[in-house]
Amino acid sequence: MTEQRKFARGFVLGGGALLVMVASVCAITGAVSPMADPSDFFASALTLLPQPAANLVVAVIGAVTAATALVSAGRAAVPLRTASIVGLLVLLGPGVLAAVGYLPFLLGSAMAGDPDPLRKYLSVALVLQLVVVALVVTMLWTWIEQAVRGGGAGSSGRGRMWTWIAIAVPLAYAVSRVLMAIGFPGLSMANSSAAGGLGLAAAAAGGAVLTWGLIRPWGERFPRWVVGLAGKPVPVRMAVLPALFVAVLVMAGSRLLVLQALADNPGIPNHPLVWLPIVLWPLWSVALAAAAMHYSFRRARSAVEAVR
Repeated sequence: MTEQRKFARGFVLGGGALLVMVASVCAITGAVSPMADPSDFFASALTLLPQPAANLVVAVIGAVTAATALVSAGRAAVPLRTASIVGLLVLLGPGVLAAVGYLPFLLGSAMAGDPDPLRKYLSVALVLQLVVVALVVTMLWTWIEQAVRGGGAGSSGRGRMWTWIAIAVPLAYAVSRVLMAIGFPGLSMANSSAAGGLGLAAAAAGGAVLTWGLIRPWGERFPRWVVGLAGKPVPVRMAVLPALFVAVLVMAGSRLLVLQALADNPGIPNHPLVWLPIVLWPLWSVALAAAAMHYSFRRARSAVEAVR
């Protein structure tokens, strides 16, 4: 077993144990669960459950997650890992996506002399949410590595299809945000920030460009303008791990956004150009994870062919 695999297994085991410990401490002391605290935006995942039920859910998911680190082979491994990933996704609320997405803007605000918004990041719930994101990414990456070592390889055509889907959805979202920011008739939002909307559009468009790299030569070898790395192979982890990280964040944020888009929400214009890209967020998440997986398969095939 490589050092990376040992670290991944230890992290998953420790992360699962942490969830069990947090749930147990909350149950024993009567403290509010950091996954079900209505007063904390980052702790909204299980707010519909009473505290005892929320603690039980967190403890069970933590125990299943820890078990995946101990049962890495055999018939029980795949269903156990699947149950753990699904459970961890249930624990994720939309706050973690907002925290990561708005961090650059808040850092800029802090540098301009207004550090108060950053104090919201001093949240135990947010730290725990980031741990959950890291657990899901680690488990997905481990699963992909096992498939690569086992000779798994999806069709290149299907991989390109998933990649184009993962490009199209954020581009559609970026277009809708630009139209909303400029006040396009029927798409303007009251009390909305044009700068914030354009920032989200730029982030989505940038993500689409980086996703495009998963099927482009410059996504496999650094282009000539990258000083010191030109022509060298792009480390597979450098491409795959950020893609999985974004895929998990998008899935976390899609739960609330999709409900808001489908409901009669006065804060979201009732126009297909606005709500359709949001409704497609879960597809974006799955497509991006699939694109990252097929990128790994393709790089593995290329390495084998180079040796031959």
